[in-house]
Amino acid sequence: MTNQSVFSFFVSCAKGLEYLLEKELLNLEVNVTKTSPAGVYVSGGQAEMMRICLNSRVASRVLLELGDTREANRDGIYQLARSVDWKEYLEPGQAYWIAAFGSWGEIRHSRFGAQVVKDAINDYFRDQQLEVPAISREEAGQTLQLNIGKHSTLGIDVTGRSLHQRGYRQEGEAAPLKETLAAALLMRAGWPELCGEEGEFFDPMCGSGTLVIEAALMALDIAPGLIRPQFAFLKAPWFTKECWIKELGAAQERAVIGKRRWAGTIAGTDLNPKAIQAAKRNLSRAGLDRWVTFSKGDAIKATPPHNTDSDGPAESVFKLLLSNPPYGERLGQELELRALYQNLGRQLKREFHGWRAGIFTSNANLARELGVRANKQYKLFNGKLPTTLFLFDVYTQNLPSHEEAQVQGEKRIFSEQAQMFANRLAKNLKKRRKWAAKENLEAYRLYDADMPEYAVAIDWYNGAVCIQEYAPPKSVDENKAHQRLLDVLEVVPDVCGIPKSAVFLKQRKKQKGAEQYEKVDRSHRELGVLEHGCKFWVNLSDYLDTGLFLDHRPMRYWIQKHARGKRFLNLFCYTASASVHAAHGGAVATTSVDLSQTYLSWAERNFALNHLAGKNHRFVRDNVMEWLDREKGQGVYDLVFLDPPTFSNSKKMDSVLDIQRDHVALIKKTMALVSEGGLLIFSNNYRRFKMDADIEKNYQVEDKTRESLPEDFERNRRIHQCWFIRHRSEI
Repeated sequence: MTNQSVFSFFVSCAKGLEYLLEKELLNLEVNVTKTSPAGVYVSGGQAEMMRICLNSRVASRVLLELGDTREANRDGIYQLARSVDWKEYLEPGQAYWIAAFGSWGEIRHSRFGAQVVKDAINDYFRDQQLEVPAISREEAGQTLQLNIGKHSTLGIDVTGRSLHQRGYRQEGEAAPLKETLAAALLMRAGWPELCGEEGEFFDPMCGSGTLVIEAALMALDIAPGLIRPQFAFLKAPWFTKECWIKELGAAQERAVIGKRRWAGTIAGTDLNPKAIQAAKRNLSRAGLDRWVTFSKGDAIKATPPHNTDSDGPAESVFKLLLSNPPYGERLGQELELRALYQNLGRQLKREFHGWRAGIFTSNANLARELGVRANKQYKLFNGKLPTTLFLFDVYTQNLPSHEEAQVQGEKRIFSEQAQMFANRLAKNLKKRRKWAAKENLEAYRLYDADMPEYAVAIDWYNGAVCIQEYAPPKSVDENKAHQRLLDVLEVVPDVCGIPKSAVFLKQRKKQKGAEQYEKVDRSHRELGVLEHGCKFWVNLSDYLDTGLFLDHRPMRYWIQKHARGKRFLNLFCYTASASVHAAHGGAVATTSVDLSQTYLSWAERNFALNHLAGKNHRFVRDNVMEWLDREKGQGVYDLVFLDPPTFSNSKKMDSVLDIQRDHVALIKKTMALVSEGGLLIFSNNYRRFKMDADIEKNYQVEDKTRESLPEDFERNRRIHQCWFIRHRSEI
């Protein structure tokens, strides 16, 4: 390969940057032959290849193409590798590596493909009576790349490392932007074309400084490859030193001129002092200390960095604020970030009149909280995460006065719909608090989709609130539903007078198998609540259910008032709250059966909380159906509470429980343990449940659904059904 040789190269980039890369390469006077997903094909010699490696700000790697094949089998890959004149690219005895990716046809694993290429290279050097190169990833001077697919390609990675690794960033925050993505954002925002010699750039949430440093490299015309000019092609047999010196010298000359001419301002701030320290160290490694400033600062109080050295009119200077704020991966985080985006938007309009602003985020809802309409939007990817760059031209015509902003800051402002929801919640809260105090309750429902737009259930637990989201119908726009849920999370702590940390959101999905027992969090936020003289532990964070079914409260109280002197059985007992009420009411013995050890341990803690522990209170871990078969003839119970799940498919069970299909057998087995004068209370929450006529024929069945529903569930009369079942001999 001589300096005059013309070759094909594939210049790769992150998804979404292909056309930016094409434009950049054309500006570098490189011949672009084709643009494809995740890269650009170019033709040229060593000079063009070196120029790309030194100067491209968005390219990831440069691959010198050696050949391709559409035969996805061993012979096809072997012939592809065997057709290369390897002494042009590998030194005899020199260590090299093969990076293989993908699979297709007979090549089912990339390692097999790499082995075939290695065999072909070994055969080539043996035929040439030359020393066979060694395979070693650690000592490799050159790395081959085999991409296996319907159209397989073989090439040499001439960069040796990803071009985003400029060399200045050795430490950063948890998830910093790659340098190539930061450069792409700056290009989309117009910085390299418009910054001139006196532009102003500012990142108010700079983190470890990647955006700021990339902006400086562009403004000063410093090629990113100059920071650490170490590339794999420097060790290649075909490397031409004269060509490299020419390209390197041209880049160095532009950097010298750019540093002399630059009279603008480039700055970054961050509230985290450790991030600023990291940014300064990165800046020093980039050699840009003289041209960039980093300082500690709060984004929502940010003001423009002033260019005191500029002689030109302020209107002619391009000013860009560009930042990558937190995204909020979880809904709770997003709620906390709403205020940040809102305040940032106010500060933009207050202090950055005439600036172009760019916000890079994966969360369009948060971007809307800025309160500034985007002029342009660019879809990009941060790794695999879909993201958007929102660009704004900032003007202050519609900005409230400073005094108005202060008033708004003191009093939370809601949208018209959110305010209606707040009014309804406040009305419910006032009514329920009086009722709960009279009933001696510390856990009750405050709101149950009273307004269709806000389809949630809100439960009060002794100073904390649990919110359960109902799935919106398909006719409701997903973004609107999400925004309304955020409204709920803002309104609830404000109306209830509790901190946001005391608000817990439960988002339900269909549970399968053992998932119904698995944790959804590990915060372990527990507290005790009082109900008709009994105390219970509730867990608001770790499980979808809190440990206390509020809709069964009246029936638990009924059990408490009628349990004296009776033997009580609680099947599918969950955390045994009904058993606690029975024991508190004077039951002589209680037996609580459940398959989950988690719930049974919880049940024992509930008994201990009420000072009820003792040998008369049994906790049995077992499959209820199997336990009923074994217990037949062994015990008789006067009062039984049976509240099975609609479906149960635990890995501990051999079969699946379907309450509609299995309720006849379940009730008959249970009634075999009920005394002649005893009572079975049967309940379930399957809305389409129908009691089988065989049960009504063989037993006295009394529908108690209406009486079993509490006042705070008046809006949801179908939450469960309940029956009293007795032996017919008692008629």
